[in-house]
Formats: sequence, structure tokens, C-alpha cells
Amino acid sequence: MVVLVKGEPSNSTIEIDINDIPLATAIYILSTNEVILNKSAFELLGMKSNEAFDLTTWKKINPFMKDFVKKHERDSVTDQKIQVILFNGKQEILKYSLGCITSPTLGEIYLVHFTKYTDKQSTASFSSLFSIKEELMRLKPHLNRTGKTMYRTLMKKYFEEESRQLTLDDLVSYEKELRIIQQTYPLLSHREVILCCLLVNDLDIIDIALITNRTPESVSVTIHRINKKLDFMSRKELIDTLKEIVQDRDSANDESANTRDL
Repeated sequence: MVVLVKGEPSNSTIEIDINDIPLATAIYILSTNEVILNKSAFELLGMKSNEAFDLTTWKKINPFMKDFVKKHERDSVTDQKIQVILFNGKQEILKYSLGCITSPTLGEIYLVHFTKYTDKQSTASFSSLFSIKEELMRLKPHLNRTGKTMYRTLMKKYFEEESRQLTLDDLVSYEKELRIIQQTYPLLSHREVILCCLLVNDLDIIDIALITNRTPESVSVTIHRINKKLDFMSRKELIDTLKEIVQDRDSANDESANTRDL
């Protein structure tokens, strides 16, 4: 591994083996989205030696990590704490220090040194907070409108969770439902098809408003307009019908695929 030395002429470098670094160390190359670990890091993270670090999976099980680099923005930080979920599902609290250097060929390179956080009292506190978060998430479907507003406030206050906006990845994951609804009800606009798709996936009006950057009242008006177009009497009738259509079409597609295989 080649590391630039600050304060030296631009052509001066020091070449070191990452395994010579005594602390668990991760090197993240921003331009290539590559993560390199030393032996100590493999052991601490419960990975096999020289196992490839799956950054996509890591971000999926630790979604807050996508803003990790952006948050620090080339700053050097020390003695920070973070709770992560390892690839084996185990929760761990890590204490880390981070620095950033710049390579003429690779661009920004982040060096992260980390250890297990061993303060038992703080560890218990972190673990308790995580358990409370999970309990709150299980409670959400049973709350009324006022309760859900309080729920979002608490999650943002104690767990720094912001309202999630609908992304292209979300639309791709809903591709099947979107296609079926659009084919069945061609009179619906693109926005109305998306709203129907979100209803099929059990999102309530407040959640839909959050991820589509609209007000709950605006979402309700759109649902009323959809009901009027499709001649439904209520939101429940709309959702039940949509779910039945998606399920029936999906089953028919599976049967067709099985027939072709035979």
C-alpha cells in the first residue's frame, strides 16, 4: 500500500504493508469504491482472512453508513463510537479514528482504525437503545395518525432518522406491481400508479406523503380521485382490489412459467 506523506515533496512516498499496522485498519478508496482490510480488521469483523469486503451488503445492513464518508468530508476524527451489524448478524460497538489523504492517481483515500468498545456500561446503554428502537418499529403499524407523528419525532430525535424520499431503487423494486397496475388501469396517471403501488405495499397515507414529498391531505385527495376514476367506494376497497389483482396476475405468470418449463 502506497501512502502519501504530508509535508514531503509530491514525489515522496512511503510504501508499507497494511498488515504491519497494529490496529484493525480499513482503507477505503473513494474513486473505486474498494475496501481493503488488514488481518486485525478481518478478525474483529468476524471475517475469513482475505475474504472480499462486500460493501453493498455492508451498506444494506448498516444503511446509515452511506452517509459516513460524506459526514466527515475529509476531516480527521478520533475516538468516535458507532454501533454496527456485522456480516454474521452480530451487533458490535466500535471505537474508531478516521483520516483522509489524497493520491494523485487514486484520489481520496480514507484510513479507518477501529477497536471494540469495551465500556460495559455504555455498551449496555447502546444495546438497550437499539432494542427500544426495534420495539418502536414493531409498534408503528398499530398507531393512529397522532401516534405516528409522535413516533417519527422520537425516531428523529433519538436515532437521527430523517424522512426517506422515494428513490429510483425503490421504483425498480416495485417494478412488478407498477407494471400490473398500469396494464390493468391505463386511465391512471404515472403518479397515481405509483401511489397505488405504495398502497399495495402497505404504506399508509402519512408514510406515502413523507417519501413522495407531499402532504397527507394531498395524498388523500389523489386517492379520492383514483377511487372516482375506478369507481371504488373507499380506500380499503381500492387496496383490497389492487392486492387481489397483483396476486392473481403474479400467480398466473408463475403458472405460465411452469408450463413453459414442462
